[in-house]
Amino acid sequence: MVTPLRLSLMALLTGALSGAGVAFVIGWIGSLSRLLWGDPVLEGLDRGLPLGWSLLICGGCGLILALLHRPGSATLLPELHDTLNDLRDPEQAPKRDELRGLLGASLAQIGGGSIGPEALMSRLAALISQRIWQGRDQRLQAATVAGSLGLFGAPLLGGAVLGDAPQHNRKLTFLDRWLPGSVGGLAGFAAFHGISAASGGSLQRLPYIWPSTLGEDFGTLSAGVLGGVIGCGMGSLLLRWRGWLEQRQLLARWPWWPLLTGLLLGACMHWLPLVPFAGEDQMRPLMEGQNSSGAWFLLLSGMVKLLMLGLCLETGWRGGVFFPLFLVACALGMGLHLLLPDLGSLGSWCGALTGALYRFVLPAPLAVLVLGVALLQGHGTAGLLVGLGMAHLIRSQVAPPDGAPPLRP
Repeated sequence: MVTPLRLSLMALLTGALSGAGVAFVIGWIGSLSRLLWGDPVLEGLDRGLPLGWSLLICGGCGLILALLHRPGSATLLPELHDTLNDLRDPEQAPKRDELRGLLGASLAQIGGGSIGPEALMSRLAALISQRIWQGRDQRLQAATVAGSLGLFGAPLLGGAVLGDAPQHNRKLTFLDRWLPGSVGGLAGFAAFHGISAASGGSLQRLPYIWPSTLGEDFGTLSAGVLGGVIGCGMGSLLLRWRGWLEQRQLLARWPWWPLLTGLLLGACMHWLPLVPFAGEDQMRPLMEGQNSSGAWFLLLSGMVKLLMLGLCLETGWRGGVFFPLFLVACALGMGLHLLLPDLGSLGSWCGALTGALYRFVLPAPLAVLVLGVALLQGHGTAGLLVGLGMAHLIRSQVAPPDGAPPLRP
């Protein structure tokens, strides 16, 4: 007989093993990336990278991805919301070539894709726990996925993202599965230094700036409102862009799209070094002022990275959206702050853009709030709340654009 205590202990152990496994894979990917590119390239600081080298590596990765995914869409890594849907309704989950999907996603990370790691991490966590439990407890798999989302250093994030799952006896499920599984996943991930590897480290050297006068309060509010409006526009642009690409079924029509996307990434790596990669290593140098790029260069980089994110996801360079969108928000925020230095702080600009952008791609305001605070580490919280509030109001009044994918995590 399986008692609640035994079930909780098994959930804790399963979560720990899954989190440790995910951290090991992410660490391995990071080590290969540093060996191949070097820290200055990963941080977006090297503008002297030879164009031929970047085209060769990114194009080569694209060629391998094209060959990996040629058998069809079943070889593509599921995005985070697809993994969650598979856990919630396993009977309706499509058959997938998991090995090709994982290999392709790992190669996309190493090759400079403008995509984040959370889709790969969540799939790995689900598969490891499924291997342990042989598919007998789907709710426990969801718990380990939640725990492994501790890559952002936010134990509540998994619960915020998974919290809208329809479950019977939610309280019991929380106590005997989700809580121990999440804690175990986070502990296993942290034990192998996964949080630091996946989040790019701490922003502790960035000074906290608090409004001290009425004028500064007004500037923070104004920057939050303006940043929120721009963030909503960027979120809508991403949805429309992805919807337009999805309607054209690019991979089904021409299997060599991953190669073309790789060549575009290689060109961006030479001329716009903030565009490739997820952005976790680019964030700290950008926010701490080590990146000396001008305002218009940062604005252009943010826009191109947003478009490349959509293109990567629809052409076989599969991954997540959390970190690329965060980098987009901060690049745009830094550019706007340089153009309007007297209006608000850097944190208020970045916070507002982050809150608005995330609200357009995540279903729950709580998930946006937890994710934004965790990534910004408390900087620009007022701007984050203003941008989130504006995006929530706009999103509730405006229907998704025709052809756009559903607004899901």
